[in-house]
Amino acid sequence: MQGMSADPDLDFKSWRHAQDPFPLYAWLREHDPVHWSEGLNAWVVTRYADVVEIFNRPAAFSSDRFRKIDERHASQRPAVRAVADVLGQWLVFRDPPDHDRLRKLLQSSFTPKQLASSRDRIQKTVDALLDRVAARGAMDFIRELAFPLPATVIAGLMGVPEEDLEQIKGWSDRLAAYLGGAVDERDNFAEASAGLAGLVDYFRALLRDHERHPRDDLTSLLLRAEVEGDRLTRDEVVANCILLLFAGHETTTNLIGNGLFHLLRHPAQLALLRSDESLLHGAVEELLRYDGPVPATMKIATGDIPWHGRTIRRGDIVVPFMASANRDPEQFPDPDTLDLRRQPERHVAFASGIHFCLGAWRARLEARVVFGTVFGRLPQLALASEAPRWKPMIFLRGLEALPLTWDVR
Repeated sequence: MQGMSADPDLDFKSWRHAQDPFPLYAWLREHDPVHWSEGLNAWVVTRYADVVEIFNRPAAFSSDRFRKIDERHASQRPAVRAVADVLGQWLVFRDPPDHDRLRKLLQSSFTPKQLASSRDRIQKTVDALLDRVAARGAMDFIRELAFPLPATVIAGLMGVPEEDLEQIKGWSDRLAAYLGGAVDERDNFAEASAGLAGLVDYFRALLRDHERHPRDDLTSLLLRAEVEGDRLTRDEVVANCILLLFAGHETTTNLIGNGLFHLLRHPAQLALLRSDESLLHGAVEELLRYDGPVPATMKIATGDIPWHGRTIRRGDIVVPFMASANRDPEQFPDPDTLDLRRQPERHVAFASGIHFCLGAWRARLEARVVFGTVFGRLPQLALASEAPRWKPMIFLRGLEALPLTWDVR
């Protein structure tokens, strides 16, 4: 397999694999599709059919990693307990029936009026961000557009003042160290607990303000959300406000940044998109398949499961790699080729089954607006560096920076 020797390096935490994990995925799909990783202390699953099966069997593969199924995963460390107390109430880390209850209540807050106004809000934000840099001829796309766009949009939906975003980003970056599986020297739990402490205090204060002054934003709607007489508790509102804000900007920043980077690295595909705007919808789906923002997630086996000649034991961690599934040649012919004419809707970049991403519609919309606008407004757009530097993470995939130049004449 190209990029991997006969005696391969299977350390997911190595810097080399953090920068380019795709040769490792390919080797595992072919040689060891259900692989025990000593470094991750988990089973790694890399083939498309197996990854989809995990998502379709929530009773066997639990998302509820914080209500420990096995004492092996328990901890008395205060930072670990602090993280578990908040993230354990996130929708994405709950199983049915709790998951179904939370999802109904959260979905009830996404009103048709909000959905209808989203495109205008996104377009105005993109235009305003480009206005700041258009005459300059250069920018760091991540810092000056890919981060502030989704952060500003989700903040506006939630009633979070735009001037608070820089502080919120600091807390969110510390949480990302844990959720992204950072492989540098950081103490991920210490970082996450510190970030969560700031976010929890912030949203508790925001809720008090919204209770005194109700308004027509997502935070107020979550406070009032009711389905068949059931309502969210205050702690659930706080925790899932953090989820919506974090997921609403972190993953979309990576989607937009990764996507633009790969379009500029594939000039023939970019020329195709420029010549036919009807390809924009499919282009976003292909970019999600090719190098999506969330490579993998984590599940817990609820019982002993024989699989591919191995036995996954009750309480074992199981990691389905969606990024590998999306490059599986059994599902996507010539998977390492970016092809904007492909029909890749079967990709699992947003997961699958009951845990399909609640905000996928907004991420897709923001990406379409950004790509459609940026290429129209910035002539001769080009990468200022051909050497990308990816964040050293396993579970989140994004560029640390993306310097660009364009013609201002």
